[in-house]
Amino acid sequence: MILAIILVVVSLTLYSYWWFRLRKVSIYLLDYSCVKCSDDYKTNLESMLYFYQQLGSISPPDMVFQLKVFLKSGIGEEAYVPRVNLQFGRRLALQHSHDLAHTLVIGSVHQLIKKMCIDPRDIDVLVVNSGTFSPTPSLSSTIINHFKMREDVRSFELDGMGCSASLIAIDLAKDILQARHQVFGHRHPRLALVASTEVINSFYEGSDRSMMVTNCLFRCAGNAVLLSNRASDRSSAKFKLLHLTRVNTAARNESYNCVIMQEDEKGNLGAKLSPQLLKVASNALTLNLTRLAPRVLPFIELARVAFHAIKMWISKTKALEPYVPNFKLVFNHFCIHPGGKAVIQGIGTSLKLNDDDIEPSLMALHRFGNTSCSGIWYILSYMEAKKRLRKGDKVLQIGLGSGFKCTSAVWKVLHTINEPNLLENPWGNCIHRYPVRDQLSSLPHVQCCIDYVKNSKEYGGYKL
Repeated sequence: MILAIILVVVSLTLYSYWWFRLRKVSIYLLDYSCVKCSDDYKTNLESMLYFYQQLGSISPPDMVFQLKVFLKSGIGEEAYVPRVNLQFGRRLALQHSHDLAHTLVIGSVHQLIKKMCIDPRDIDVLVVNSGTFSPTPSLSSTIINHFKMREDVRSFELDGMGCSASLIAIDLAKDILQARHQVFGHRHPRLALVASTEVINSFYEGSDRSMMVTNCLFRCAGNAVLLSNRASDRSSAKFKLLHLTRVNTAARNESYNCVIMQEDEKGNLGAKLSPQLLKVASNALTLNLTRLAPRVLPFIELARVAFHAIKMWISKTKALEPYVPNFKLVFNHFCIHPGGKAVIQGIGTSLKLNDDDIEPSLMALHRFGNTSCSGIWYILSYMEAKKRLRKGDKVLQIGLGSGFKCTSAVWKVLHTINEPNLLENPWGNCIHRYPVRDQLSSLPHVQCCIDYVKNSKEYGGYKL
């Protein structure tokens, strides 16, 4: 009898230790927000061409080249570019970048705090990431100052991490929220705020066409995400984080030099995109999904992958293509980084997705452009506005960025979103117009540009 009591006490003690110390803490996404700029930020093709003409430093052939890139990019005519970029060109003054960052970062955080009705002083962890703008004091300090957060808030800032930075920031916040009590003393972090933005603070005016592409693709945006490790928040949270997988291929020179900020021969600053971008991105995505697959795919699908690999090894022939697992067996929705129409369609083809699967990513690209690290959250907002998220659904987010990095996150929808608040959604006043198929060709001035590009062979006498 005494021995039995001792065994019960020991078992309960070990179980309690596992529960409080070794058990993996669940991470919940309470809510998120995506900032929507004012209408005067919208920049269509006509205003861009007028800006090129006013600069006087871009040759007619280069104008037409950028026109072609824009038309093929999949970006519509309502994406946001700050007017100050089109007024000053080149690199913005520091104050202009600060003002834009305030609009995007502070705006998205304010919207989220207002939506959640929380006190900023309740936030324990703050992680901010920005693409190319890295001021002093940092953007994280700017947020702390503006919202008067506590002195002991754990603040971090990630700069230059590329278009996958938002999920990298989520990973950092997750690790902190899952850390043990003794790491941070008596107050264990409970709430984490992750803010992401892309501040467009430069315009490339040189003649290197590999650096002109960014003028046509990138647009400004910002978002904020609120995470919690409290089990009591499950009932009110929107998503639960199931997996987060990261891959960084920067050890390879081809990957490292794929997207790089530099100056051209004349000293013009810009981001250079390598012609090998799609190949590098495909390799990074393959590595990422190879690591993610064993965690999410059912046994029968993994068996098919193994059988096909053995078959290829035995035959020793390259005629057989690698077997692509059916990820649609696991995931109901896909948020593919809106880096460009070719990127989205290429990933969709590789994963054997249909038009409905890639529609949200294409529409986010069309409406908001390549918004860098914030893009995947605008895609998720689209799904929410369309009432596609049902309880139990799983969402795969894929972020691709310079380095070259690929980060994927798997979220589980905890509650069916039947009546999204469109007043707080960036798609609120325009979701009825989507999906669109070819909105650009329906605009008269754009059609004239398309006709010109199709018929142009000589650029010498071209004048705007």
